Amino acid sequence: MDRLEGGGVVIAEYGWTGRVMAWLRVVSALIVVNLLFVAGTLVGLVVLGAAPAALAATACLTRLRDGVETGLVREFAAVYRAQFWRANLIGLPFALVAVLLAADTMVLPALDGLAAAALAGFTWVAGAAALLVFACALTVAVRYDEIVGAVLRYSVVLPFLSPVMSLAMLVTLGVVGVALTLLPMLVPLVGFAVVLFVAGWFVDHRLAALDPEHPRAGDRHAADASAAIDPDTTPAGAPAVR
Repeated sequence: MDRLEGGGVVIAEYGWTGRVMAWLRVVSALIVVNLLFVAGTLVGLVVLGAAPAALAATACLTRLRDGVETGLVREFAAVYRAQFWRANLIGLPFALVAVLLAADTMVLPALDGLAAAALAGFTWVAGAAALLVFACALTVAVRYDEIVGAVLRYSVVLPFLSPVMSLAMLVTLGVVGVALTLLPMLVPLVGFAVVLFVAGWFVDHRLAALDPEHPRAGDRHAADASAAIDPDTTPAGAPAVR
């Protein structure tokens, strides 16, 4: 792997063996992060552990995208401890949304006709919007050292100012979801890490395209994202880069 000038990483073509070894290292890192995410969620008894584990896993996967393949366990443990309550505060609105959507899903069988269709449509749209905002919140919280309110405000605005990013992320995550459904044995190995990696990739590239002080703003991949993902408007109240 070669590091780009802006801090990104690419797989250099030093022969097929080098490329295979590089991808094997990435897959190994994804497996480690996935196991750490599961362990962190269980340590927090799921309710208090899911958000800190997701934030810590996102921090590890951000390091991986930046070309740092070592120290993932230490990074996860450090972020999990230091950001435990901040992560739970960030995740609280999404937990409430998840409860409401679960309640809607339970009510659906009791409804008929138009009411059932309307509630089902609302549930899908609200779920997709919550997923987008939560993905943004995780990456923004990792990249920027801001208070919870600022992270949430920016994360709510970002998906709607970046419709191409949002659509591409949802389609890609849908494909990943179908693949994991067809191959459920991959879920305990890489399932959660792959979802977080893909979501973080889209959000981080969008942030790099919007923020000239982003660590990967000089990455040529960020330049490609800037051209492919419009519009060019930075949301008001963008947090300061870490």
